Amino acid sequence: MDPTKEVRNALVPHLKKLKDERVAVISDIDVDGLASAAILGHVLNNVGADFVLYFSPPANFEEVVSGIAPECDVLIAADLGSTGETAIHDAKSEGCRVIVVDHHQVLEDVRPDVFIHDTRLCAAELCYWATVDLHERDLRLIAAYAAFTDYAEEYSRVLRETLKMYDRRKVYTEASLLDYALIRMDGEDRRELALKLPETPVSELDEVYELARDAMAEEHEVLRRAREVAECLNEVVAYAIMDDVHPAMTGRVASHVAGVKRRPVGVCVRRGKISARVVEGEEIDVARAIRKAATEVGGKGGGHAPAAGGVVPESRVEEFLRLFGEEVKRQVESARTRKS
Repeated sequence: MDPTKEVRNALVPHLKKLKDERVAVISDIDVDGLASAAILGHVLNNVGADFVLYFSPPANFEEVVSGIAPECDVLIAADLGSTGETAIHDAKSEGCRVIVVDHHQVLEDVRPDVFIHDTRLCAAELCYWATVDLHERDLRLIAAYAAFTDYAEEYSRVLRETLKMYDRRKVYTEASLLDYALIRMDGEDRRELALKLPETPVSELDEVYELARDAMAEEHEVLRRAREVAECLNEVVAYAIMDDVHPAMTGRVASHVAGVKRRPVGVCVRRGKISARVVEGEEIDVARAIRKAATEVGGKGGGHAPAAGGVVPESRVEEFLRLFGEEVKRQVESARTRKS
């Protein structure tokens, strides 16, 4: 079944009504968030909306929304996790109409005015197909960058179409350069890049090359330190506590410590913020494990089965790790029982 059929042009009638409206678009700080913002910005410009792009990691979604909701008529949230029930409720109480485009597991009673959701596609691809008739340029390459970097290739029609037009080395190299460059960018840098992408090839963006090079050097040092502090929680989970690491590096650290310690799951903890990754091929749902453990210590979490995140009180990180490790171990033992 082609998942794009369900969302094709689903946002078009809503966005056509936004001429002269004050619109805030908020998305994640990774390539999927950037690509979502680039596609939405292109379309909003075409329909004559007055819009501003904002970027935030999912953990800070509620805080950012509380600051921008009073200043806008419409709030569009893309790739920020479908757990922002409180933020969405608060925005609607300010009189905002709320549109959510997301691909994370739905963990709470999310009730935006418009909800475009499918866990099989990345958020940028959902934005692409939901607005395709309003595109004045071919935006497939932008959505393909997100599908690749967000590991959403299996069902990605836009990536398949893009690889028929461009050599995969071009697509994957440019996507990776963006992925690294974003680590070194602040909100204004991301905003400028999102507005440039529909008009300017990555190959002409010198700042992307320079920032990506610096970020790769930083990553090398971060992973070296991660190896020094990594520990095994139990026979299935390895973790590293690194309070000074850049937020965009935590997923990389989690994957690295899993491999280094030969564990199926890796975790990076940064000031109470959690990133977890599953080694490819393992049937473990870390989103469920994080959600369960975080809830028990007064936090929250979610994401995807192989890659998820959460926020817990810093004073209860040790307790969270113990509960998380126990839940992952239960999942592994249950999977082994089913196979035997």
